[in-house]
Amino acid sequence: MISEYWLANMRASSIVGATLVAIMVIFGSSAMTLIPKQTEAANCPNGICPQFSDGITNISVNPQSGSAPLLVNLGITTSGASPKSITWSFGDGSTLGGNLTSTTHTYQSGGNFTGTVEVFFKDGQDDTQQFTVSAKGTIGGGTVGPGATVPNPKLGTQTAYQYFLQEHNNTLTSTSQPQLALATNSPSYGQGDSIVIHGVVKDQSNRTDVTMEITNPVKNLVTIIEITPSLDGSFSKTVLATGPLWTTAGNYTIKAQYGPAVNATYSFYYSGGTGSSIINKLVNGTYTLQAGQMMFNIPYTIQGGTIQSMQAIPSQSSLVITISSTSDGSLTVELPRALIDAKQQPPSSGGVNNTVTTQYNQAELPDQPFIVQINGQNVKATQTADPNSRTLGIPFHKGDTTIYVIGTIAVPEFGPIAALVLAIAIVSIIAVSAKTGLRFMPKYYNSP
Repeated sequence: MISEYWLANMRASSIVGATLVAIMVIFGSSAMTLIPKQTEAANCPNGICPQFSDGITNISVNPQSGSAPLLVNLGITTSGASPKSITWSFGDGSTLGGNLTSTTHTYQSGGNFTGTVEVFFKDGQDDTQQFTVSAKGTIGGGTVGPGATVPNPKLGTQTAYQYFLQEHNNTLTSTSQPQLALATNSPSYGQGDSIVIHGVVKDQSNRTDVTMEITNPVKNLVTIIEITPSLDGSFSKTVLATGPLWTTAGNYTIKAQYGPAVNATYSFYYSGGTGSSIINKLVNGTYTLQAGQMMFNIPYTIQGGTIQSMQAIPSQSSLVITISSTSDGSLTVELPRALIDAKQQPPSSGGVNNTVTTQYNQAELPDQPFIVQINGQNVKATQTADPNSRTLGIPFHKGDTTIYVIGTIAVPEFGPIAALVLAIAIVSIIAVSAKTGLRFMPKYYNSP
């Protein structure tokens, strides 16, 4: 009896054990097939594998070289996860944010530019690729630059520079001016200072506004500005560097946008603040200056001092501004081109292509920066230009008194009306003397 009972229990235990082993094998093998492999799409049931970015697989630049202004079409392709944001840096100081896989950019001046495109993917990865563009300034098919040769098909009858102006009449200024330019009245600021942002749009479209964002060193948004340019394209806006958003010290960035494709950036340094609201005194005014029998109204903004006087010196193509400075500050002054200007001058006569006197219009010459000196020392001034004026932002220190602005052209001592009156008077005197025999020098006779 015992042996039969023991054998029956042994058989039951064996059956249960075999059953458990079978269940473990079946569920064990099934569990193996329910875990998809992320690296093999064929093993992903119903295509639910997680998607990982492979980065930028291709970047296109068309054309990669050409004559300025050069319009370039740019595009990228990516694989894997979708892009979250894309930042284009074109290599000429312009940037474009957003989520554009294709865009266009115009290189206004000649040069070799290295740009980048940075893509942030939704899976947290990012990738950056570089691209190069070569833009050349051309005149009649020849490259313009140091040591360049300007072709002159009218050799012997017209100088190369006369031919240059004839072929590019009224276009030199526009080709040397960027589509959108920005500057500030000083390279650095402290708490409570007024940041005067001035700029110009070259080609306006339907009175479109310029929008600007200012971000701090950690890329947090500080303020947003929207302003409509004036009829000549210029604009100006004052921002107070004070309050709870102006605490971090470092380089702040102004990003300006005009329309869908025109943009510019500019940076300045801010020394940091406590977050409290402090406002340092800012003076806006207009100085009336008489020069060359003409009256000029010169708008200005000064912080840290006052304007004492302005004087034009035509013989030196310069303007002298006398100030009283009570602290470190800055001066923003809008100078009419009719009063003073700075232009790239043509080469002096000489050589086989310069056999006759060159005649040219100063207004058609490209702009060049003014030289700015304070108490005899050169200082770095910010400068923007529109068709009618040049705007300078000049920083100064406490105790500075004299600012020299040196250009290449200044209003003559005698204005056009005074010169015309003088010419008419001289011609009249000559005519009267011819008819009456009037002599201006006594006639001497030898003594007998």
